[in-house]
This record gives sequence, C-alpha cells and structure tokens, in this order.
Amino acid sequence: MRSRRAHIASYLISLLLLISLPLKAEHDSSLDLSIGGRVKIDAIYNANSVGGTRTSKSDLAFSPTGIPDTSRNSFDANLRESRVWATLRLPVGKNSLSTYVEFDFFDTKKDASGRSHVANEPRLRHLYSSFRNFTIGKTYTTFANLSSYPEINDANGPVGNLLVRQELIRYNTSFDWGEIFFSLEKSESTFSLSTGSSFQVNDDQIPDIIGKIKFSESWGNISIAGIIREINTDGKIAIGSNDKQWGAAFSVAGRLYIASQDNLRFALSLGNVLGRYASFNAFNDAAIANTGKIDLTEIIGSHLAYQHWWTTTLRSSLAIGAAYANQDTSIVPNTSNKLFASSHMNLLWSPNRKLTLGLEWLHAYRELENGNNGKIDRLHFSVIYKF
Repeated sequence: MRSRRAHIASYLISLLLLISLPLKAEHDSSLDLSIGGRVKIDAIYNANSVGGTRTSKSDLAFSPTGIPDTSRNSFDANLRESRVWATLRLPVGKNSLSTYVEFDFFDTKKDASGRSHVANEPRLRHLYSSFRNFTIGKTYTTFANLSSYPEINDANGPVGNLLVRQELIRYNTSFDWGEIFFSLEKSESTFSLSTGSSFQVNDDQIPDIIGKIKFSESWGNISIAGIIREINTDGKIAIGSNDKQWGAAFSVAGRLYIASQDNLRFALSLGNVLGRYASFNAFNDAAIANTGKIDLTEIIGSHLAYQHWWTTTLRSSLAIGAAYANQDTSIVPNTSNKLFASSHMNLLWSPNRKLTLGLEWLHAYRELENGNNGKIDRLHFSVIYKF
C-alpha cells in the first residue's frame, strides 16, 4: 500500500511537470513550480549492531526499540535519506493555493520470493495543500514544534522527540506575538498484549484532536500543545468487546537563542496517550488484557540540545533525550520496555550554502521492566548536497 501511494505521488509530480513546463514556455508568471532536493550519503559504524529482520532500519536510523543487548558490530553506507521535493503555487483570487510533495528512499519492498527487506524504493514523506489558513494532507503533526528538533546527522533523532508525519486537517492563524493552531489528525491506536506481542488499530472513527499556541520573539520561540485521543480496541481481542478510553497529553517545546547563533532547543511531553507520538512508538498507547480491557500507558519524554557555532560555517550540537513509561506489569510481561536514553554529539561544516559534512557520535541505552538493559554506540559520517 505504501509503495502504491509512493507511485501515485510520483505520478502527481510528473503530471505537475507536464502541465507546468508548457505554461512556463508561454511565460505564464501566474504559475510557480519549484523543484529541489538533496543528496545525502551516510556512512554508519555500529559498535553494537541492532541486527533484526530484513525490514529493520535500526542500523540505518536510530530506533530506541532497536537498542540491542548483545555485541555485534556492523558498517553500512547508503543514500536512502536523499530527498526530492516539488512545490506548485496557483493563484486563486487574491490568494495562492500551494501544494507540496516530498520523497525519500527509505521504504521497504518485497522481493521475488515475497520476503520484505529494506530497499531504495521511493517513500512518500509529505503530500499536502495549503490555502489561506488551512493545510490538508500528510505532513508533520501539529503536536510537534519542529524548531525544537536538533541539527543532527541521524534521521530519527534523540529519544523524547515527537517527530510524526501523518494525514491531517489543520487551521492556524498568526498574531504579532505568535500563532495558534488547531488540527484533526489521523487516529491509530497501538497496543501491548500480555504475550509480549503488539498490534494496531488504524480504523478508529474519531480523529486525534490537537491544539497549540506558539509564542515567537527575537529571543526564539516557545510552544504549548495539547492532544486528546480516543484509544479504541475495535473488538480486536475479545469478541463483542469494543473497549475504548479517552486520554490526553501535553507538550512544551521551543528554541532559545543564547548568544549570536548559539541556541538551546528543548521539548518536554507528558500524558497517557503519547504512545505512538513519542520516540517513534518506543512505547505503545495502551496495554490490553485478555478480556479486552484497556490500560492507558503513562509516558514522559524529553530532549535538550545545545548548538554552538565555532565559526560562521562550523558548528556542533550536543543533544540528550530520555523517555519513561509507567506500565502495569500484571498485564504486560516484564520483558517490556521501561526506559530509554540517548545522546548525540557532532561537528558539522558547511563550506557553502549547499554542502554540509558532518561527523556524529551516538550513545543510547534501553532498560526493560525486568532490569535487563542494552546499549548502542554509533559513529555516523554524512555528506549532504542540496540542489
């Protein structure tokens, strides 16, 4: 299904090109099409390989649940984080309708024998349209403050982040002091079972409800966001049981400028419906008993990053993050995840606006409910060229 969506989106880009090029030739200045992207080369050495299935991307991009408890080193070089994007703007009266689409090459596919594996297939990251105060389509959740995300080599980032892309309808309005956002977003409930396995329900009828207020000044910005969700089993466990619970969570995040270009980026999130929103679903939304009864997972997550500019082209970021879940071990097994922590430290150099070279060290830790733990150390070299 994801591959089909990627192909559909690629056809849309081709259609935009076919439509726009003749119009450009006729010097129609009312239509604005811009195409760009980046080539990113990653060379990654893992002192402790996460291993996993052929569909696992944890050796290529940091995943908290992929932190191992055994020692196996590995090396990988790839261009999967390269991206291509296009923006089309059309005049509508005195306003403009803008459509944005973006791909990377981090999808999975099936080979001739039907086995899934990490491939270089295009993956749809964003596809949305904006008109006046409304945005409709797939993009980053309103719950996140993207300016709080640290500049690092890794695709996923520190534990404690809220970097989720999904379908949504969003309204926002601007004031002298900042912005207000309100959105309805795709609902999807993820559950932990007493057996240690998990499942998800992605046909919930009620969308996730998110509101955010963001204050912006010369000193930086701070946002306060809240989310309300219905977690619903949809009768997947006990026949005739359609147990559901409402829950809420909030997040405070932002970026503060310290001196010159130096800045502090942070986020703190707390609630009982953070599950799939926090740290790439490191914890599920709820645990579910054999009777179908739901127990929402209380989660707290946070990250803090300081960026220092050595020169106008050379900078470093130190980012730390942690996430903790309070789970009922009478429902979930003691092999369930309890605590995650991570740290990133890098040196990035941009000799010009289009080229960036970076070297980064990652250390991460995972602890289970039974006290067992594991760690990973990763050295990550990247080259990014924007076009």
